[in-house]
Amino acid sequence: MFRCRAVNLLSLLSGLTKHDPHAIIAIDADPAQPVHVSRSELWRRTLQLRADLATTGVGRGDVVAVCLPNWSDLLGWQIATASLGACAVGLDPAAPTAELARAVTDTRPRVLALDRDVPATLTDHLRAECAATPGDPAPAVAVVPGPWSQPPVDPSAWDLGGGAWQPSAATAGMPMPATSGDEPAVAFAPGLACYRESVVVRHATSTATALGLGDGDLVVCTRPATRPIAWSFALAALAGGATYLFDPRLDETTLPGELARFGATHLAADEATALRLAKSCHARSHDAGAVLPSLRWVGIANATSADAAQRLDELGIPARGFYAPAGVLAPFAVWPTGRSTADRWLGGGHPVCADVDVRVTDPESGEPVADGESGVVELRGACVPEPRSESHGTAAADWFPTGDLGTLTPGGDVRYDGPADRDA
Repeated sequence: MFRCRAVNLLSLLSGLTKHDPHAIIAIDADPAQPVHVSRSELWRRTLQLRADLATTGVGRGDVVAVCLPNWSDLLGWQIATASLGACAVGLDPAAPTAELARAVTDTRPRVLALDRDVPATLTDHLRAECAATPGDPAPAVAVVPGPWSQPPVDPSAWDLGGGAWQPSAATAGMPMPATSGDEPAVAFAPGLACYRESVVVRHATSTATALGLGDGDLVVCTRPATRPIAWSFALAALAGGATYLFDPRLDETTLPGELARFGATHLAADEATALRLAKSCHARSHDAGAVLPSLRWVGIANATSADAAQRLDELGIPARGFYAPAGVLAPFAVWPTGRSTADRWLGGGHPVCADVDVRVTDPESGEPVADGESGVVELRGACVPEPRSESHGTAAADWFPTGDLGTLTPGGDVRYDGPADRDA
């Protein structure tokens, strides 16, 4: 496993590039033309994009909204934005047009990154929203062509009133810029709760260690990387020196083939997807060595049934549940790889970060309950996001209610029992 005591995302990428510039850091999947992105290429892209953003006026405290498909460009935008002390907000381009427009309005970004092939209906809606809020300046739009398209000849068609531009082509020889501070680096709509860069790096490094990620590993998540859970696994792959697969076409029908095609070693999935994968693999073969032989770990988020993980285990594919509460960097907890008891197949595990506290409280009284008793899981520490309004203070010391039921063991493991409002 690559190890670098990085204090921020840019220095983490710098250390990776110096260690092995030609190693593949990301793959943009495509049925015919997959694009393999080396560490040195992402490094050059990121430095050039950082310069472009600085020229546009992006600095400390600003927001950059990134509304792109599941492409490796998301890594460069995140790292470049954070290196300027700004906060990158991931927006899902597959969300309904009205929802996206509201998210942009609420975010008030200085720059909005848009896919060049975004539907005209979205830009029209965004333009109307910006015109309806004259008190807030319209964002400058960066038109991103993605891995397989060419930049447009004229980006003015994407202008929402604040100008439009295209990211510059990456060049070699740009020096490592000086970075300082610990600003909010990433947020996800809705809500705009954010995480400081040091927290993001620490969580990514801890997750990589918990999963044993290293050179030659390939991580896949069934969610797009604009979602918190997938973004966390993408950064864990980065921190561990592994490769992350960006696949905008990934669904339940293409998943088994893509895992086999690219030799995935780690997969993070929801329970329903994991169960479909297990059934598909079981139908194809009963030979444990013949079905996805490279897959060493399947993590199932918040599993409430052992069915999917047990089926995969029977095929020789190690499967574990993990705990991913909403609004918290995921995974919050994973079961150790050596755990042999049946609870490893359910949501829960040991916290991946050491600097967090967990307690379980009675739903009625709010008082802590004894180990082994079910109640509402509450968290405190670096994993808990900060509201944007408090982003220049210290992390909140109050307990964060997850809205999940769970139990604690004397050894510090947390077991996920389901949502607290499931009977409402």
